Amino acid sequence: MKLNAKLLAIIGKRIPAIYDVIPRGPQALLSYVALNPQPLPPGHLGAAVASEFIRSAWLADRAGLDLKQVFDDLDDWCPTRPKKIKLPPWWPPFPEPEPHPEWLVDFHFGFAARVAASVAEIGDTSLGQSLNKAIDRSLAAIETAKI
Repeated sequence: MKLNAKLLAIIGKRIPAIYDVIPRGPQALLSYVALNPQPLPPGHLGAAVASEFIRSAWLADRAGLDLKQVFDDLDDWCPTRPKKIKLPPWWPPFPEPEPHPEWLVDFHFGFAARVAASVAEIGDTSLGQSLNKAIDRSLAAIETAKI
């Protein structure tokens, strides 16, 4: 027997304790933002941007498109020192964070760590080589920020 939302709503009106059994709450990392609209720490924000970048790159690769447009978007999402971060338009608005001096380094470290984990799973394919370029870009940004 498959339960649907309408049946659960009817049961929930009669027995509210049923909502304690139904799983709800954050199911993924970005769902935590919906519950607590605070800015993410820079490392977590970098990892979240990396997840969106990997998803976009994978879709472009599967569709047989050029990854140049994805890397052009990466310049907006994952800025180097003089640019201000521009998040994807579908993300909820955050209050502007007060960046500490190491904010950009932490952001790029989180980004590079998430992409490196994906490259380890993908292997040495054309998508993996493209993602390695994104890792190199973040590592270069970390090195220039440290100087």
